[in-house]
Amino acid sequence: MNFRNVVNSFFLGLGIGVVVILANAGTGGPGLWALTVLASGGIGLLVGLVTEWLTSLLPIRLARPRTYFLLNGLVALVTTAAIMLGLAGLAAGTGVGSGPQGGARDWWPVVGLVLAIVVVANVADYLVFRWTRARLRTVQASLGQASLEQEAGEPPDAD
Repeated sequence: MNFRNVVNSFFLGLGIGVVVILANAGTGGPGLWALTVLASGGIGLLVGLVTEWLTSLLPIRLARPRTYFLLNGLVALVTTAAIMLGLAGLAAGTGVGSGPQGGARDWWPVVGLVLAIVVVANVADYLVFRWTRARLRTVQASLGQASLEQEAGEPPDAD
């Protein structure tokens, strides 16, 4: 299990909580804002744990970066959707919100926003991985070239 991804999910959850507060400007006070951010971080932590656990159950033959990132992103999206829909259902059952259906209608923009953020974060994570891998290959190639030049007795380039 990659605990770095779990921690990243926690911080992504905190960020989503801040975005939800900004999207609903003027709603509630500082106490509700803090509770929203902390609850969102907790949900992010839960999503991260579930996602990493389910991803760790995948067979090793799927251990290619593109496949891993795709499956990890799909698991994160489905897990987040299930949790958000469960929260929307709880809100509808308790009458939280101002809509005629007890607040369920008020949750759909939030659910859509959260899922969009999760998709963008997963795509960004994959792009950062690809960029880092390309940079690593460039550095490795330059180190390999430098060692070949040293073996041949040539002075290293002064960049």
